[in-house]
Amino acid sequence: MICMTRFPSTLMHRARVVLLSGAAVLVSSCGGGGGDSGIAPTQPPTQPPVQPTVPSAVPGTLIVRLVTPYMDDGAILIDITGPAPAAEIVAAAQGADVHSRSNGNTTRVAVFGSLGSGALVRFSVPDVNAAQQFSAQVTEASDRTSALRASVTGYQLTIAP
Repeated sequence: MICMTRFPSTLMHRARVVLLSGAAVLVSSCGGGGGDSGIAPTQPPTQPPVQPTVPSAVPGTLIVRLVTPYMDDGAILIDITGPAPAAEIVAAAQGADVHSRSNGNTTRVAVFGSLGSGALVRFSVPDVNAAQQFSAQVTEASDRTSALRASVTGYQLTIAP
């Protein structure tokens, strides 16, 4: 008698499991038929916003160009100021001699020779893209006989790669 009682309950249990499994498969395969299934539609993943890129530093050389109102300059004293002192300063004007001294972020440069309008000196920088952060001004000038100019009005300097 014990066997007969167990058999029907085991059979019922298996029947319930099969029916519930079938119902679960049937319900899961019926989703998305136009009705509200209670599940939010999936949306494509959003891309993170594009971050602006910072240009990488490009080491190189900047050139100081001179515009002079005179044809007989023999010496010019200039100050170059920037985020860092100018380094490796060399003459860009043919036959010119250059001497310099830095104090903080300002470099004083003396250029001697037969000078005229055009490239005056070159200097090294860690980033040529930062050329606009450098400035230069003429503080003194003399002619080729070493006579000091009364004024530096009319002298212009530009700095560019």
